[in-house]
Formats: sequence, C-alpha cells, structure tokens
Amino acid sequence: MTQPWYRRFPDNFLGGINGMTLEEKGAYGVVIDMIYQRGGPIADEPRYIAGICNCSVRKWNAIRARLIELGKLVVIDGHLMNERAGIELENAAKTARKHAENGAKGGEKSAEKRAASSKNNDLAQARLKHTRASLHQNSIKEGNASRDDPTDGLVLYRTRAADEALWLACEEVMGEKVRPFLSKFRFPAATVEEARSRLAPAPQPETTH
Repeated sequence: MTQPWYRRFPDNFLGGINGMTLEEKGAYGVVIDMIYQRGGPIADEPRYIAGICNCSVRKWNAIRARLIELGKLVVIDGHLMNERAGIELENAAKTARKHAENGAKGGEKSAEKRAASSKNNDLAQARLKHTRASLHQNSIKEGNASRDDPTDGLVLYRTRAADEALWLACEEVMGEKVRPFLSKFRFPAATVEEARSRLAPAPQPETTH
C-alpha cells in the first residue's frame, strides 16, 4: 500500500547514518522514500535508481554495495528493501484494516438507527395526517381496484415488497434512488401516476382484415 507519508525518528536516522559519506546518506534517504512511495520493496534496477539519484550507474552500484554491507538495504528476489521500512509498512497496513473494519461496523449501526428513526417518524406522521396519507395504500375501487388515489399533492405510502416494479418506476420518475435500507417510502401521487403510465403496456395497433 502506497504511503503518502511515514513516521521518521531523527535520532534513529542520524544515529543510523553515522560514518556514512554524504553521497551514501543522500542516496539512502532517496531509496527509503522510494520504498515508502511504492509501499514495499523496489526493483533492484541500477539504471533506474541511478537516474532518480542523479548519479552514474557506476556510482550507484558502489553506494548500493556499501548500503548492503552496512545492513541498510537487503536484496530480496531482485528487489531492495529496508528492514525498518518493512515493519512500519506492515503496522500501517494493520492500522488501515482496523479502521476499515471499525468504519464498516459503525456504518451498519448508523443505518439501523436511521431506519428505525425513519420508521418512527413515518408512523407519527401517518397518525397526524391520516386523512392525507394512509398506511395501507389508498385505492379507488370503482373501475380499477389497484389504482392509488390520484389527488393532487397527496403523498402515498408504499412498500418496496408490495410492487417492486412500481417502486423502481417511481424512483426513475423522481430521478433518484430511495435509500436502500428503507423498505417503505412516501411517493407523491403525481409520481405514482407517472410511474404507472410508464409501466402500462403500449397500445397495440388495430389490424384490418
């Protein structure tokens, strides 16, 4: 995992580069940054690393040999790695996984609370405005028993499971999705009517004999 930043302890670093030349110190710092930038071992490619360090391949090979001799770098399957960087990267990965798990758990609890709150609010509003919004889907029995009351402005209380096709059509008319954890929602009457018209089968042309 790429690290945009990493912990650095000045005392440890300065103590660790004691006895190294200026060139070795500079190249060592660059390679450490490359390891953190990649989030792991970097390819042991002299020409590429020499280009990053702005020195000749011959110079880099000499510095590389010295850093390996001092134990600052190790070669693993054609890659260069620093032991301390490996520990820090592993710790950072564990912390990221922990935060992700905690975030997922917190999101589930928040969704449950929002769903419970929404349900309670819906029930309270239904009691206060019983004449305008019924918990049992108002219908007109004359002519079409499944047709909702088309009164202008009326907010209709629908359940997702009752008619999923109509629910999806209402979402399409509104141009937005109802939050997935909600199984019930109040759609304006005009929205329901438009959704029904979209679902209605197209009239078949009359045939002449």
